[in-house]
Amino acid sequence: LLREGRGLTVASAAAASGRFLTPEALEQAVVHLHPQRLVSPGAVAERLTWNGYRRVPQATEPGEFSLRGGILDLYPPLTPHPIRIEFLGDAIESLRTFDPETQRSRSPLPRALALPVIETFLNPDSRQAALAGLDRLPDGRVPPSLREALEEGRAAPGLPAYLSCFPGVDAGLLDYLPPRALCLLDDPDQVTAAAVRAREEAVAADARWAAAGVAVPPASARLTAWETLRAALASRVQVALSPFPLPEGLAGEAIPCATEAIPAYQGRLQVFVEDVTRWLREGFAVTLVARSDAQARRLQELLREHALGAVLGVASGPERPLAVAVGEVSRGFRFPAVKALLVTEGELFGTRRLPPPRKPARPGTTLQALGAMALGDLVVHMDHGIARYRGLERLAVAERDGDYLILEYANGDRLYVPVEKMGLVQRYVGAEARPPALDRLGGSAWARAKARVKASVRALAKELVQLYAARQVLPGHPFSPDAPWQREFEASFPYEETQDQLHAIRAVKADMEKPRPMDRLICGDVGYGKTEVAMRAAFKAAMDSKQVAVLVPTTVLAMQHVASFGERFAPFPLRVEMLSRFRSRREQQAVLQGLRDGTVDIVIGTHRLLQRDVRFRDLGLLVVDEEQRFGVAAKERLKQLRREVDVLTLTATPIPRTLHMAMLGVRDVSTIETPPEDRLAIRTFICRFDPAVIREAVERELVRGGQVFFVHNRVESIHSMGRYLKRLLPHVRIAIAHGQQSEAALERVMVDFYARKHELLLCTTIIESGLDIPTANTIIVNRADRFGLAQLYQLRGRVGRDRHRAHAYLLIPREEALTEVARRRLQVLVEFTELGSGFKIAARDLEIRGAGNLLGAEQHGHIAAVGFDLYCRLTQEAVQELKGEPVESPVDPAVRLPAEALLPDVYVDDPGLRLALYKRLAAAEGEEALEELAVELRDRFGPPPPEATWLLRGMALRLVARRLRAVEVDLRSPTVRVRLDRRPGVDGAAAAALLRESAGRLRYGPQDTLTWHSGEEDPERRAAAVKNLLRRLAAP
Repeated sequence: LLREGRGLTVASAAAASGRFLTPEALEQAVVHLHPQRLVSPGAVAERLTWNGYRRVPQATEPGEFSLRGGILDLYPPLTPHPIRIEFLGDAIESLRTFDPETQRSRSPLPRALALPVIETFLNPDSRQAALAGLDRLPDGRVPPSLREALEEGRAAPGLPAYLSCFPGVDAGLLDYLPPRALCLLDDPDQVTAAAVRAREEAVAADARWAAAGVAVPPASARLTAWETLRAALASRVQVALSPFPLPEGLAGEAIPCATEAIPAYQGRLQVFVEDVTRWLREGFAVTLVARSDAQARRLQELLREHALGAVLGVASGPERPLAVAVGEVSRGFRFPAVKALLVTEGELFGTRRLPPPRKPARPGTTLQALGAMALGDLVVHMDHGIARYRGLERLAVAERDGDYLILEYANGDRLYVPVEKMGLVQRYVGAEARPPALDRLGGSAWARAKARVKASVRALAKELVQLYAARQVLPGHPFSPDAPWQREFEASFPYEETQDQLHAIRAVKADMEKPRPMDRLICGDVGYGKTEVAMRAAFKAAMDSKQVAVLVPTTVLAMQHVASFGERFAPFPLRVEMLSRFRSRREQQAVLQGLRDGTVDIVIGTHRLLQRDVRFRDLGLLVVDEEQRFGVAAKERLKQLRREVDVLTLTATPIPRTLHMAMLGVRDVSTIETPPEDRLAIRTFICRFDPAVIREAVERELVRGGQVFFVHNRVESIHSMGRYLKRLLPHVRIAIAHGQQSEAALERVMVDFYARKHELLLCTTIIESGLDIPTANTIIVNRADRFGLAQLYQLRGRVGRDRHRAHAYLLIPREEALTEVARRRLQVLVEFTELGSGFKIAARDLEIRGAGNLLGAEQHGHIAAVGFDLYCRLTQEAVQELKGEPVESPVDPAVRLPAEALLPDVYVDDPGLRLALYKRLAAAEGEEALEELAVELRDRFGPPPPEATWLLRGMALRLVARRLRAVEVDLRSPTVRVRLDRRPGVDGAAAAALLRESAGRLRYGPQDTLTWHSGEEDPERRAAAVKNLLRRLAAP
């Protein structure tokens, strides 16, 4: 508003009554960034901290920044991409955007603004004034966490309630508008009522805070009185929109502009086409509004299929009577006075939303990111066994510094592993939650354990190969390509698809059209659109006259799926039914008969669907939602069905066996990692059970018009907990839900909560899967230490399904110490708060619980002996052998360089980030991947120092030496020595030619050693010459 001085600002009465920083204070807080500006990186970092930004090792979310030497990464709010600022001394040299997922630069920027991420300014003077303001509050308790945060110079939850204590927070919305701004009031009576109601709610909240013993500034300090705001509006040009005729004699001019609403078609295209034809005949110019170019073209194509030609743009008179435009309009209308008519996707298909453009994660990044090591973690060295990681240390070896991983073995023995050999070290994940014994360095027990496991995995590999082979040859039903109705059905999706969703949909359709049974896993975070993928697959199957079964773990989820499927499938001649304990015996019999005679197309149900009396006329697709929630018998039945029909599994937290299959490449996996529009990460807090915390969490949610889940997973004490909450929160409407209630009682409670007749739902984990209540944005989980990680993650996913920031409070007992497993589990949940963490959570859950339930009890000991990662690798090698594919034991060459090769602390100062980069460099599988990493290093950290350049040269030499199967390459002197493996990958013809050309400088000596007298004194030229020599020698 301050910059543009024009445009349209829409505000609710409550927001317009708020108090903000004055325009002058806001201008002072904004950080201006442009090339050639004289400012140090440290000064910018300090200003960002005052503006509420958090300093992190790498910036991936709005409100974060990172500083690495002369490069500062910054993610301001309201910008599509984060910004990378490169400094030269104390001046900005360049600005560019970068991708938060890959951390790679995108495009240059001429200038940028770093807007505050909080509503005030946290410089020392402002904080001091705020602390003095807190001291002046009337008797009561200011949350200690707020005072502590202000003293430390950082933002804290609850800060907005105390903004009036800060200097400069003394402006209203009108202070940001130019004097001649037009002020429009949409229904003045309703605006007045809303403003008065907001003030009353604020005063009531004050009373509740006071009763709870918490001191906050009064409502009068937080909100401008409506009388004051109305008086300020009176001095400006006003337009009032009223649904009723104005009384005669009222000042101002009355202009009639009556419009009529457009009916809701809900996907009934034929009815819409008939109406459009009539409107065009009556002389109306009809414009359809789509929210994206892709959707506009899709609508144009749909109209063409119904013999209606539409142009792209806005309809205008007889030349362009029907058009499809791209834009954002909340509702359509008919304007008879000017013969204009506008229809939105909302009327045509239901509410539509367009997600912001987000670049999806690179394929495979999720799985690759799981192996990061932390100090104290158990690790497995391929040659020496299980140890504990003790950090990264710089050591001088042969007069040269290098970075080494420290691994601690039994009896305190230590192994120092050079970073270029990091590929030999993996995190340990065992079969049990208890830690294994460390191996003895130099002992023979590790070699024996590896041999034992190798023998055992052959039998398992045989089973896997047979399962995979059976799927390749079993006849399945190849479904037909998409029909016109499929396109109509997909056009009715009430959101714009994310890129990840589109990839998953294409993969599923491609699988279905193949002549073998599909077995695909769709892993998407809670609320990320997995159900839409399933709906499109179900519609495709039904269009081929095949029946579809959707298997869900709970009756509540079955109810919700039936509602959502029923709504989407309503315009089409398909029958959707439910089979669960919510249906009477007679209703169940009718559904079973419909399945047998083929009159039921889609059935949604719990494990009841797997019972023997359920027989289908022609089942073509089985959709399984949250497979890990089903018992052993159900899983065995599913295993049998997988051989007969296409199976699509949906999950937010894959079961470990599923994860294992994904790692081995035996099962097809699609991941949906892009969040829907405006979805914010859930703020997660771990707190001791405290009535003040509970009261504050509930009050905060209710004040913003939301609802609360309170999870108490003990049916025998749930009613006493209900009485406790009623005493604590007497004004809150509380309902109780648990699995031992009758079907009718449970259904009534859930429906009433959905209808907002209750404000707080006290429940067991019956809400864990699939329940979608957008207005519930706070969840409190009692005794969170007793839940599994996947359970906690699913519970947390019940909130945050709307545009509001959601909060999850994990309550732990005040007096009891947490077990190590419970502590780690809760820590993971706090660590993975970012959107789309389901896959990472599943892998970490695998580590915490152990991999013991992966492949049956007989495999427990083998996984524990060598760790999950090595166990998978050995299994994969056995699978390759049984498939007849060549399996060679990899060679890990030692490269002796003439200079130090490392990432210096001054270049990459964060140890965790440095370790991650070493791991990626060691894992690079080709020179192209290594060059990509080199470009990334220059981009993220600036020009590499000589030590980093030599590290990259050494890694490139290792890659070529590995192809040659060289055990060691020593180029510390002009006489270069290359020691080969007993089965070298040498190109015989190339070697013979090189020996002839070298005129005696290249010799093949004893112990498979090549000696080359390079004659190069310059180390850099020598390294390039050795690389070229090894390339020529390596077999193609």
